[in-house]
Amino acid sequence: MQPTRFFLRASCAVATLVLGSAAALPALAQSATGDILTREEAAYDCKKINGRMQLLILQIRDYPERNRGSLLARGIQGMTVPIIGGTRSGLDPDAQYQRDLMKLQAFNARLAQLNCPTYDLEAELKTRDVTHTPKPQRPTR
Repeated sequence: MQPTRFFLRASCAVATLVLGSAAALPALAQSATGDILTREEAAYDCKKINGRMQLLILQIRDYPERNRGSLLARGIQGMTVPIIGGTRSGLDPDAQYQRDLMKLQAFNARLAQLNCPTYDLEAELKTRDVTHTPKPQRPTR
């Protein structure tokens, strides 16, 4: 076998191992929260999860009433980003909202696993006064 072929095959084998193990990392972080939370997020304590959840609830609470870009505007952005550059953020706000909801549910499940107070997500996500801060509730026994 020629040395260049050997190095090419060895490089491909190493790349496959590295990429394969990198792809497996999110699977290792799976638990009752699914693959929604990263390993780092799954290791958060109650206080940090509460802070993240409060911010996320405040960010998405008004989603149903929020003005969004039209499909035409999002389509133009989607076509120009590969050519000119820029962000793909905001191309699919409905999908982002669904990901945020799933993250909230996963964080809430993690709070329950840690035996911490959890949020009533349905109540907290209703449109409210902007001064209302979401607060976790201890379940009644």
